[in-house]
Amino acid sequence: MKKNIKKEKKIKISILGCGRVALHYLKLFKKNKIKNYKIVSVCDIDKKKRSFFSKELICKNYDSINNMLNETKPDIVLVLTPSGLHFQHCKELLNNNYNVICEKPLSMNEKQCKILDSIAKKKKLMLGVVFQNRLNPSIQILKKYLDAKKFGKIVNVSVSLIWCRYQSYYNDNWHGTWSNDGGVTNQQAIHHIDILNWLLGPITKISSIVTKRANKLEAEDTMASVFQLKNGALGTIEATTASRPKDFHASLSIVGTRGHVKIGGVALNKIEIWEFEKESIKISNSIKKKYSQKVPNGYGLSHEKYLNTCIHNLKNRHRVAPVNAEDAAKTQRLIHAIYYGHEKKKWVKLSERVQSSYLGK
Repeated sequence: MKKNIKKEKKIKISILGCGRVALHYLKLFKKNKIKNYKIVSVCDIDKKKRSFFSKELICKNYDSINNMLNETKPDIVLVLTPSGLHFQHCKELLNNNYNVICEKPLSMNEKQCKILDSIAKKKKLMLGVVFQNRLNPSIQILKKYLDAKKFGKIVNVSVSLIWCRYQSYYNDNWHGTWSNDGGVTNQQAIHHIDILNWLLGPITKISSIVTKRANKLEAEDTMASVFQLKNGALGTIEATTASRPKDFHASLSIVGTRGHVKIGGVALNKIEIWEFEKESIKISNSIKKKYSQKVPNGYGLSHEKYLNTCIHNLKNRHRVAPVNAEDAAKTQRLIHAIYYGHEKKKWVKLSERVQSSYLGK
């Protein structure tokens, strides 16, 4: 006699936006690394793009958000549209009682992040923001050491992003624009600025300069900042998409009175330096090996863990994502301080909650 085995419920997912980052998600889904889900629909105004994704994922495709929601009724929607549309799309989805996972940035400014956070909390919905590098094994072990005060007094911190984007990247009518994107600061380095703020913040004051070195765009392809943390430590951020011919590295270095760590690789994925007082070389080498990853590109491998966590939590009616709107608001405040400092040619105190004259306008 056959046993009556109850099929496990799968979380229904819809994808809003079928552009560059959606191709990364497509690879994840086709690798079968994401569990307990079913793609029910995709939506994009570009017929060719949505038709391609529909065929690859074996699901329906739409050019209307409302039609997609009404006909397929997903449990969660992935918002993968241009950055300047994230606030509008997330707000519409939340107001219609849909859980949301949004690619960074959640919105173009701190105020809008807080509006979305308020709606999600009021309606008890999941609102996840994809800063996937927080889940990297290298970053997770680093956080444990920071929480355990292993570094002693923090002395110096540096973030460096040396990536390549050719002009074709900026020729799609939204990348590099102030209204829908920003430059390297708000598009690429935002991940690393988020890690900095999360692990070591708050930053109390910052001075920055941005420029264009190789690409034609409204915003910047190169930036540099000097800052001070609340604990008194000093730090720097450098970022560019003007390097050639490839992405070279994305790194975070922390120097303390009792230890020094540098995490590099192309996606904060490789522990390059890990040395602490009273910790043997054997332990150091073991940590380097255990918590480093080989990754194919700057996206890294942690989208997989992010999505699986969200799906697991939804299945258990726990509408909490690994990174939320409050986190996104703090990061966006820092992004605006960087741009504002350049615009006004001055040091900026983060307590002032300044707003760039260009980003998101």
